[in-house]
Amino acid sequence: MIPYEDDEFTRPFTGRVDAELDQEMHVEVRVEGVDSRQFALVMDTCWATPVNDPDYSLRWDLILSECPNPIDDTVDLLQNGVSTSSRFSFRMFIFTANSTRLYLHCAVHLCLLSSNRCSTDCASGHRRREGRSLDFHDSASISMGPLVFSEGNTDKWVPEQVKVSEASCLCGSLMLILVPLMSVLTHF
Repeated sequence: MIPYEDDEFTRPFTGRVDAELDQEMHVEVRVEGVDSRQFALVMDTCWATPVNDPDYSLRWDLILSECPNPIDDTVDLLQNGVSTSSRFSFRMFIFTANSTRLYLHCAVHLCLLSSNRCSTDCASGHRRREGRSLDFHDSASISMGPLVFSEGNTDKWVPEQVKVSEASCLCGSLMLILVPLMSVLTHF
């Protein structure tokens, strides 16, 4: 998984990846050592976490079922399931004001190109084929990071403008529901 500075994917970041809030980030996921005439790389899901743990409970989905997350209009799926590299972009965000790091994770698989079923039409209602067939080969999960939030132009940084993940809002809402529910249940 490689982050790029440009939308042509010609200048990979070297060293530490510093990004400003809402900066467009370009990411390529690539497999090497396979026959590019026979196999394509497919990103099944990609997500971000504030720590280097793909199983961390707080996460934000970028790619779901091989397509951009429908509730995140900053995600663009540029290439998926057509070659040995897949590409997407999204806008840099942070989970909380105290969290300045973002880690990316993707679950990917290899697909046999001769099946003609490696790419999904995300615009149509038929987003995912049913089950796995002979076109599905080796799968893996990969991670990259951290992408580090840098304030850059301080005029842009106002605490009220911090983007908080909807997942953390959901967790807070669940706590507001669960705490009274738990107190009711303890009386029985």
